Amino acid sequence: MMHDDHATILSSADYARLQGLMCTLIGSRTALAGLLRRKLGSAVVMLPSDAGPDLAMSGRRVRFTIDGASTGERVLTWDPPKRNTAAYLSLQQPRGLALLGLSIGQSISYETDTGRREFLEVDYVFPDEDVSIDLAGRALAEPSATGLYS
Repeated sequence: MMHDDHATILSSADYARLQGLMCTLIGSRTALAGLLRRKLGSAVVMLPSDAGPDLAMSGRRVRFTIDGASTGERVLTWDPPKRNTAAYLSLQQPRGLALLGLSIGQSISYETDTGRREFLEVDYVFPDEDVSIDLAGRALAEPSATGLYS
């Protein structure tokens, strides 16, 4: 199991989005800004076509374990966070950003918005064909129900 200090594998599109987000958070001391600096500082960038099928990246559905106990499953999206969206996890939130760039079996410890430490481990990344994505990286249809949404 790897965690914390491993390289963050990012698609070129996700890397560009992270750089844009960083420009809006310069000087910020929020949990999101700290995690964003950490992700960009450890980034290894590749073409989306070269990223492995087990890599958590925007538009992919990811199953993950939180603090070794509860399991979640969401599609990572660049859309802003919305209430009552059990199928999606915004990459503009610490939990979504923490998952970005991890592969199956990798884990990360990060600080939440409330200042608590959370430990995430990627259990599974679903193949691209499970979710239809438009050119802006947004899911066009909800993924099939698996009963694991939390």
